[in-house]
Amino acid sequence: MTARFEGGGPQGGPSDVHIEDRSPDGASETGQPEGSGEQRVTWLELFFDLIFVTAFDQLAKRLGDAPTGGNLLVFVLMFTAVWWAWAGNTTFAARYGNDSRAYRWGTLVQLLTLGTLTLTLRGDLSDTGMAFGFAYTANRLVLVGMYLLTLRTHPQGAAFARGQVLGFGAAALFWFASAFLQGTAELLAWGVALTIDVLTPILGRARQRGALPHQEHLPERVGLLQIIALGGIVTEVVAGSRQQELRWFEQAPSLLALVAAVAMWRLYFEQARALPVLAAHRAGRVGSLLAWLYGHLPFTLSIVMLAVGFGHGISDENGARDVINRQLVAWPLALACLTLLFLRWNASRVTRHPFLDLSAVSIGLAALSGISLAFLPLDTLATHAAACAVILVAAVVTALAPATRRLGRIEEALGGSGTPV
Repeated sequence: MTARFEGGGPQGGPSDVHIEDRSPDGASETGQPEGSGEQRVTWLELFFDLIFVTAFDQLAKRLGDAPTGGNLLVFVLMFTAVWWAWAGNTTFAARYGNDSRAYRWGTLVQLLTLGTLTLTLRGDLSDTGMAFGFAYTANRLVLVGMYLLTLRTHPQGAAFARGQVLGFGAAALFWFASAFLQGTAELLAWGVALTIDVLTPILGRARQRGALPHQEHLPERVGLLQIIALGGIVTEVVAGSRQQELRWFEQAPSLLALVAAVAMWRLYFEQARALPVLAAHRAGRVGSLLAWLYGHLPFTLSIVMLAVGFGHGISDENGARDVINRQLVAWPLALACLTLLFLRWNASRVTRHPFLDLSAVSIGLAALSGISLAFLPLDTLATHAAACAVILVAAVVTALAPATRRLGRIEEALGGSGTPV
């Protein structure tokens, strides 16, 4: 079966799309029927995601309290661990369903481990490192138990589940060992554990075809997490603006930051976000699926860092930290745009759509503009105005670009969710 979309492309390039279903009876390689039914986000999943409102807020405060190189490293490691805890639960639900006892009870226990983890995110590692290590060990072991329970209920994906058990179990050993270490040794143990965690699904890529995530549920959960991260910009901006008088000039940086957050929301959700997931189901493109999922880690990280830059730029009245706050706006802005550019390339690649269209060029220029902001002697108002202009222009151009609408139509025709609004 081949999905074919005829017609000349808006950029003058090829526009045929070939996403083949390799099964002759219309089933995907997972053994499930094509478009394998609806899977709605449950109240438990929404409650689980709300934990990350607090986790992101604590991480943002940690970075804002001490924006030094050493603390930035700890922030990135902690953020990656928190994001990966979310990804482990989310992909499990998307693969095996969110209504089983294994998922419901496992998620409830993971909520407790994440609550404990959140308590440790802002303190000094000499005081909280042990609790962080133990809490994350428990989180990994619960996920291992959830995968073990699928061996009986989902035999078609047993090979993949066994690989996840081995990988996440090995990572749990390093997380446990980190609880008894301090300083550089502790951070090294975290790094090794995270490396094992991240590589486990990649090394099991060939076996994932028996346990692909739901093509609508996973993009929906990923989108919800980005909304939580973008909501953190609003939280930081409101907290920072309370330090200023309620007058137009004093509140102008806050208004510009809010407009930038709305424009970033539009820029992200304007993308045809589910195409790599659909390609995995239709043509076994598991690599594109993993690239899409992992690409959201730097995007979410950059949004949380951008929130810190905006909020602290507003609250710091004397301008002594203008340079630091400007870096916390410029580099995260550039990273967010580069990630969006990567996601756009990944979506274009699976549909054989020309990549360098008008929207891709605008996002690339936005990334370069973000980098240039880091080297300009701008105060808070000018920094926020420039960042707002960069994001807003990229969002408007992307919304109006014919290629954006075409990718959205392809995604909708293939049965995806999250089409451009």
